[in-house]
Order: sequence, then structure tokens, then C-alpha cells
Amino acid sequence: MLYETQKGASIESWITLDRKDRPPHQAREPLAEQIYRQMRLALIAGVCPVGAKLPSSRALAQRLGVARNSVIAAYDLLVAEGLIAVRAGTAPVMIEPAAPSVDTHPPATSIALSARGKAQAYDRHGDAYVLREGALRPGQPDPALFPRDLWGRFMRRAVRALGDEHLLYQHTQGLPALREGLARYLGETRGLRAKAQDVLIMPSTQAGLALLAQALCDDGDTVWIEDPGYSGARAAFAGCRLITMPVDAEGADPTGATGNPRLIYVSPSHQYPTGVRMSLPRRKLLLERAQAENAVIVEDDYDSEFLWQGRSVPALQALAGDGRVVYTGTLAKSLLPGLRLAFMVAPGGFAADLALIQRNRGVLVNIHAQAAFADLLESGHYRAHLARIRATYRARALLVTDALARHCDGRVNVGPVLGGLQLLVTWPGPPEDRTVAAHLATAGFATPMLSAMCHSLHRNGLVVGFAKATAEQAEQFARRLRSQLD
Repeated sequence: MLYETQKGASIESWITLDRKDRPPHQAREPLAEQIYRQMRLALIAGVCPVGAKLPSSRALAQRLGVARNSVIAAYDLLVAEGLIAVRAGTAPVMIEPAAPSVDTHPPATSIALSARGKAQAYDRHGDAYVLREGALRPGQPDPALFPRDLWGRFMRRAVRALGDEHLLYQHTQGLPALREGLARYLGETRGLRAKAQDVLIMPSTQAGLALLAQALCDDGDTVWIEDPGYSGARAAFAGCRLITMPVDAEGADPTGATGNPRLIYVSPSHQYPTGVRMSLPRRKLLLERAQAENAVIVEDDYDSEFLWQGRSVPALQALAGDGRVVYTGTLAKSLLPGLRLAFMVAPGGFAADLALIQRNRGVLVNIHAQAAFADLLESGHYRAHLARIRATYRARALLVTDALARHCDGRVNVGPVLGGLQLLVTWPGPPEDRTVAAHLATAGFATPMLSAMCHSLHRNGLVVGFAKATAEQAEQFARRLRSQLD
């Protein structure tokens, strides 16, 4: 007699077999596996107490209408799992599941980082932010402005249209159509002298900086960086000797920088975080110093394509006549960082070497996203999108600057607001910017401290994002900032 479960039903009532014939590509699960799997679930669920007898293989096979071998195979699997015991001449018995075996493996060894690893394994935002997420956070575009429908259409087209030759490893440097389109676009808008073979498609500017550091710098080599400046550059050039160039109203000043730099990192078109634009005399001075030092300049042009004030200044790369400048750009600000699309323009021979390093290190970008952006660029929709976000971001920047003018007039200095996604607010003396940022964080504002972006000098200030700013947020921010400065 079959065992009656605790719920008053025989064990067979827990088994429902699929006996239908199916096409080869939809082959049904073998009967033995179906019996095993469903009995296992019932036994684990506790429908049978420990010591309960189960039907013999012959009896259960008759009840289910299957071959006895199917039941024997199912029982063998349950025995192997330690759920039942079977002895010759007796019915199977439900047994106490074996306790998990004690892990005799030694505890995992703590893996020690190398010196280079330690230099890179730090939270480069940690010192700057009191509150990571919140209102007026800089550096992030407004996702609501992203042309989702248009991007979706181009992505669908890419999935349908790209041939097999594009989907393997032929184009690790980037899709040819995109590299050709970017070379034309950057020549027209930024004055770059670039050919398609000079362009490399990257997942981010940060990835490009790290690639350049790997390609050009050995441990201990000197790199000149801006002060204050982008903390990601410090992370990318970890292991190098960093020499700072103070940033003033004309941009980074290399006059007092020492050592023999291998690289010089600058953001001349819209310096981060001050927002200043490097003057033409300063650009010429920088190029002269780079030539004298035989250094490579890394030009980070992260958001100059949607500046709205002043006449557009050609990229530094356009002024260099000796192929000494590597130009980097990104779509993280003009579109979305989640697309993982950026680019680098390097002098011809060097671009070929970088492309090999890029492939060897696997610094590659989704090919469908590349194709979608190539279409967005070629169709003219990207330029139209830039025109829209320029107008929107300018209006939102005015909300913040107007509120600061009304509530903090004479107490703060607001850096030049030429475009982009953020502005800099500074004040000459106390209180410390950390104290102010902490107070603002209690109201939900994620405005990082300028002092954490300084290297050799100390300046009090806040970097304020306006990409998603509302009039209410601008007013509340300005009033709270004023309360801390009185």
C-alpha cells in the first residue's frame, strides 16, 4: 500500500507526467527525470515524515503506468541525494537528510594589491561628495532629454542591418562608418585634422585615459595635471609622479611646472571644475612647453560641443602642427553615460599602436550602439539634439545663477557659465566647503567640495549641477547656501 502523506494523499498524487510527443527541438523531459524531480520536491516539502515507507519500484510503476526502469532510475537519483534509502527486498524509506558537510577548506586568502593596484583602488569621489545622490549633482545629463524613440529606431536598424563581418573581431578599433563620420564631424565643428584611421571608439573617457597611461607611462614617469582638476585623471595616471599646473582665468598655467613630463593632461575648452576656457596665448604657451619637454598633450574635450556662450574656439589639437596632441571626447554628457560611447583621436602611427593595445586589453564598445550613433550623426539628428539641449541647459543654468545672484550677492563668486552641466561657486574665506556641503546634504543637495579636487592649493567652493535643476531647487539651494555664509 502506498504511503498516505501528511495531507491525506498518496505520494503518487504529487507526480504529474508529461507524456506528449514533441518536435525534436522541444523534446520533453524523460519520464525518469520527471518522477525524480517531482518526488524530490514533495519529499523536501515534508509531505513524508522520516522513516515513512514509499512504494516499491514495481508498485509505483504500475500506479503511474510507466516502465519499472523509469522508477528505478528516479529512486537511484533520490538515493544519491540522500533523501531515501533502498535495501534489497524492502520498500524504500524516507530518511533524515544528511547534515551539510563541514567545510574543511581553509578560509580564503586575502589577495594583496600591488602598488599600482593600491594607487587605483580608491573611491575617487569619496572625498568630494558628502551626499552621492541628490539634487544639483554635477556631471550627469538629464535622461529625460535623451531621444529615446529615435535611438530605439536606429538600434533596431543596426540589429537588422549589420552583417556577420561586423559582429566578430574585425572592428575592435571601432565601426568604420562611425570613425569616418566622427572624423568629418570633428573637423567641421572642432577644427580637428583627423582621418578615420586616427579615431578609436572607447567605452568612456576614463578608459581612454587609462589606455594612454598604459601605452605611454612607466611607473614614476611625470605627468602634469590641472589644479583643481578632474579626479579621474589622477586615477588613470596612478603610479606616475603628478605635477600640478594651477588653473586661473586663462586656464592651466604650465609656467612653474617642473620635471620632464611624459604626458600633460588638460581640459582647455571647458575646464573641469572651474568652467574657464583656456585663452589662445595660454594654449600656445602649453604647446611650446610640450614641444620643449617632448611631452604628449591629452586634450579632454568632454562637453565643448554644447557650449552656448562665446565664439567656439578650435580644439587644441587643431593648433598643434606636430601631432603632439591626443584628443578625447565622450557622449556621456550630450547623450547618456550608460551608452558607454566615447572616442579618441590620435596621430596616425600612434593610433595604430593604440588600436593594438585597445584590442589586447579588451577595451571595446558594443557594435550596435556604435552603428546607432553613426546613423544619428549622419542623419543630422545629433546636431539637432545638441541645439535642443543647449537651449534647455542654458535655461536651467540661469535658474541657478539668478537665485544665487538674488540670495548670495557679494558673498560668492560664480565661475564662468559657458555651457555644459555644472558651474562652480566659490567664496574667499571660511566656512570650510566641507561644512557647507554637509549642511546642504541634509536638504538633499549632492554638491561636491572644490577643495577635494585641489592638489597643491586649497580653495573653498562647490560644484553645482544644473542639468535637472528646477526653480524650487535653485531657490532652496541659494537660501541655504546664504545661511551658511552669513
